[in-house]
Amino acid sequence: MKRKPLLLTGLVCLLLLAGGIGWLLLSGYTFTIRLNWGISIPFLARPALSYEKDSGPSFLGDGIRYHVFSYQYEDYIDQMFAWGSVDRETLYYDSFTQAAEAWLDQIEVPSEYRPDYDNCSNWYRAKEDNSEILFFWDAERNLLYCLESFL
Repeated sequence: MKRKPLLLTGLVCLLLLAGGIGWLLLSGYTFTIRLNWGISIPFLARPALSYEKDSGPSFLGDGIRYHVFSYQYEDYIDQMFAWGSVDRETLYYDSFTQAAEAWLDQIEVPSEYRPDYDNCSNWYRAKEDNSEILFFWDAERNLLYCLESFL
């Protein structure tokens, strides 16, 4: 008879633990990036949100979003993409740096929260609706910068 309450207590603890882990995985902005872009920032890198700013609420969801993540384990970030170092053009700008600076100026991000482009690798994608996402990765400072422009 004592065994039944013990099993029930163990089951409740497991459910709480699973719920807690699920909450951690689904509550951060990394989950939103996965939903919007199909891009997974590896949980095992231990990303932590260091800074965020956006252009504010919009009826259609358009605007600029900016997030800076610090992380503990570089190997997982290294494997996210085929990172580049060439500053190529985007849909609307002559270079990744020019696009990033225009977007960051638009939402008034202070210089201390902006990437040091010369020390960063980059990755870019555009959607059919002309929304764009840019990542800058500063492996030396353990920072991952994510810029999104939704149209």
